[in-house]
Amino acid sequence: VLFFLLANVVRIPLLSNLELKMLNVHFNFKNVITKTNIQEGVSIETRNPKISPDILIVGIDFRSLNDFGKWPFPRYRHANLIDSFSRIKNQGERENSLFLDVFFIEPDAKAYDDALVIKSMVDNGRVFLETVLDEIPLTSDLEEDYTRRQELLYEGSGEITNVTGPWEFMDSYLGLQPPLQPYAKAAHGFGHANFQKDLDQTYRRQPLVAKSTVLLENFRYEDLSPQTIIYPEEFERLAWFDKNGEQHNIPYPLTVKNLEALGTTLKAKAPLKTEDTDNDGKPDISYYIIRRYKDHFVPSITLALALNYFNKKPGDIKVTLGEDILIPAPQYFDLEKQEWVPYALTLKEPVVDEDGNVVEEGRKQVLPEIRIPIDKNGQMLINFMGHPSFADAGGRQTFPIRSYSGYAARVPSPDPNTWPRTKAVGNKMIMVGAFARGIATDEKTTPYGLMYGVEIHANALNTIVMNNFLKNVPIWVDGIILLVLVLFTTFTASRLSTILSLIVTIVLIIAFFIGVSLVFDEMAYVVNFSTNGIAMFLTFLSIVVYRIMTEEKDKARIRETFGKYVSPKVVEQILENPPELGGVDKDLTVFFSDIRGFTTLSETMTHQELVNHLNLYLTAMTDIILEYQGTLDKYVGDEIMCFWGAPVPQDDHALIACKSALKQIEVLNELNSNWPPERRINIGIGLNSGIMTVGNMGSMGRMNYTLMGDNVNLGARLEGTNKEYHTTIIISENTYSQVKDKVIVRELDNIRVKGKNRSVLIYELLDCVDGLEPPLKTDNGKKRR
Repeated sequence: VLFFLLANVVRIPLLSNLELKMLNVHFNFKNVITKTNIQEGVSIETRNPKISPDILIVGIDFRSLNDFGKWPFPRYRHANLIDSFSRIKNQGERENSLFLDVFFIEPDAKAYDDALVIKSMVDNGRVFLETVLDEIPLTSDLEEDYTRRQELLYEGSGEITNVTGPWEFMDSYLGLQPPLQPYAKAAHGFGHANFQKDLDQTYRRQPLVAKSTVLLENFRYEDLSPQTIIYPEEFERLAWFDKNGEQHNIPYPLTVKNLEALGTTLKAKAPLKTEDTDNDGKPDISYYIIRRYKDHFVPSITLALALNYFNKKPGDIKVTLGEDILIPAPQYFDLEKQEWVPYALTLKEPVVDEDGNVVEEGRKQVLPEIRIPIDKNGQMLINFMGHPSFADAGGRQTFPIRSYSGYAARVPSPDPNTWPRTKAVGNKMIMVGAFARGIATDEKTTPYGLMYGVEIHANALNTIVMNNFLKNVPIWVDGIILLVLVLFTTFTASRLSTILSLIVTIVLIIAFFIGVSLVFDEMAYVVNFSTNGIAMFLTFLSIVVYRIMTEEKDKARIRETFGKYVSPKVVEQILENPPELGGVDKDLTVFFSDIRGFTTLSETMTHQELVNHLNLYLTAMTDIILEYQGTLDKYVGDEIMCFWGAPVPQDDHALIACKSALKQIEVLNELNSNWPPERRINIGIGLNSGIMTVGNMGSMGRMNYTLMGDNVNLGARLEGTNKEYHTTIIISENTYSQVKDKVIVRELDNIRVKGKNRSVLIYELLDCVDGLEPPLKTDNGKKRR
């Protein structure tokens, strides 16, 4: 939930920047052009079917510079270029449009050249020019002329009038640089040439609809009243600027309450305008300025070219900010029929044999409408089709590039008899612009690196005419994807080992990236990868941290449970291999010891003295048990019960138990030598080996790690049998069979103990062959140094 909110609601810059970088990666994974070498030096080039064949770039390249000299060229060269396309005999194979990505803002030093260009534009009738929108308002000396230039463009080509959504809050362009008035009158169409860069200073978007704002008049705040009239249906609005130069709209219609709130806000945030009315050098009046604006919605040059290609005007479309631009019933000029027909996208090209016969028909899809997805500022995400192109015909070309001088240097004469039949540009949208470093100031950073402005326009235009829009998946889809990925990561990370879950998480992230890239390339959907990928990895880390914390708690519990019964070394081994919950059957050796004549001993001491004396004895015996890596089960009065072989497996548990028993007798003898005769302690020890049930037994509220089974009972009986045979340590035949080559014993008898039907051969344990050294530290029962 947190990541979903951060990515889709809060939109923190870090996640936004990461996703923008991922867009670059997706673009660079595209397969735009494939070349197949059929023989040395000869290759067949297969172009991406998502690139329109009707887009042609005419580049002002180094060849043109060599032919015509330094840039800018004399303007008559542009007239020659325009004429070279106009002057063909078969006018039915003319270009669809001719866009000049060249500014005609200032008059040429040679007025005759301007006249030539304007005449050529009129004769051609298909020339599109561009206007540049600025954030800075026009100066007073330019305002009237530049505003009139723009009005002439509106009058000749129309403007967008059907706009719904929060248009008042679109970014405003307060200034503009249109072409000269004669050029504006001669142009067949126009559009703005602005692009919008993202947070990482990369250009991926174009405002297909931009808001050009014209200042109608200024008000004093005091002159505003509920009776003040503006016309929002004609895109008029009221606004003010704060001290930081940020524009704020005023809600309309005006009310007394709104005006009072506005006055309070202006006093806190707006700069005061002061005037010296009597010219005495001191301000006489001060007030806050309210501005009345009229907004015009200007199409981008790419949208204008696309509309012309579809036989539509700006007034025909419907713009819904934050959703889409609707182009209804687009058409296409059929060169063969020489008429407009419903626009259809080619889904599959027809298959033609060597003789030109159609072997398999192609498939087309008629589009009843085109919906261009845009954001609240009218921006479209450009679906770039490939890396920047080279002007050289032998170099990489995402879009076909032709040299400017190749057309402008061979202009036909005005005599129609000299005109060529065709220029092979039928119905093409020709885009003329700078294509050489040093003359182009509009190189911009794109997902594919630096790209000339005219090729960025070509990519934007292709996105529209091929109906190949990049669409962000709905927020709810992103949410579901995020939920599924996080839950799956949680499931694997919580059930698999850390290493295996890390591998699974990395594989899942890679698979998700491949899937997102395929969806991007094949279906043109943008799925949020960065947020989901980071969420998956952090989920994995969170589970690992949780597991570590839980394991630490488990280790603390194990230390608390077993630290009282086994040596610290054994506890560490238990932590590495925790005992199983419940009971399990294992081959173990059980140990029982009891004091002989305890009643007599207790009668010679007070209760406190007895307790202290027993504590000395029990401490010494317990220390030996722990030193020999035994597990202390319990004390029952003066009786000690312990065992070997669990919770850590010990291959030689019987031998270690025997050594521990002998060591206890040895240490007890030392203790007795320092005690008076009446306080000396004699004990009996019983040892038995075999299959026993060991585990945590008891209730959920209180449990004990202990043993159960017949072999446990036999060990207890052997301890008591010492009284009858006047011995100290008795081991069973089961224990003896495991240590017979390593201990010294005396066979005692073949007895039948209480509760057992089968007789048992018993032995008195006397000594160990190899001495009583405690065992080395073990791993899973295996000795190691």
